[in-house]
Amino acid sequence: MVITKVDSHAPVLKHVETKPIPVAGKRKTMRTYPRGVLKVKGVKDPAKSPPLKKTSKRHSVQILTDVGAKNHRKTIRKKLKKMSNEKVKSIANKHGLLKGSGTPPSLVRDIVEGGAIAGFISLE
Repeated sequence: MVITKVDSHAPVLKHVETKPIPVAGKRKTMRTYPRGVLKVKGVKDPAKSPPLKKTSKRHSVQILTDVGAKNHRKTIRKKLKKMSNEKVKSIANKHGLLKGSGTPPSLVRDIVEGGAIAGFISLE
């Protein structure tokens, strides 16, 4: 910027430094989660707790995919086939699914299978 005096016969040049106008701050991104934090992985058993590392503060979010759900149903049916009627009945009692003692074993198996597939019951 150049300043000239009006009343003088020779123009006097004076150099004035200008500073930029400060901006309010950095622009915020409108994403809900930063990309580095949110990790999505398919999982076979949604009832099982996710693997946690003691040193890691960031943990993965588990989503059940179609392929994982199909394999999950298969493994649950295999596990229930191998179990005895008493074991299946004890799992149902443990989770409070049976009201009476006269429930047929096939119906108890269906109830436990449905609960395990939905992710409310863990068979282990």
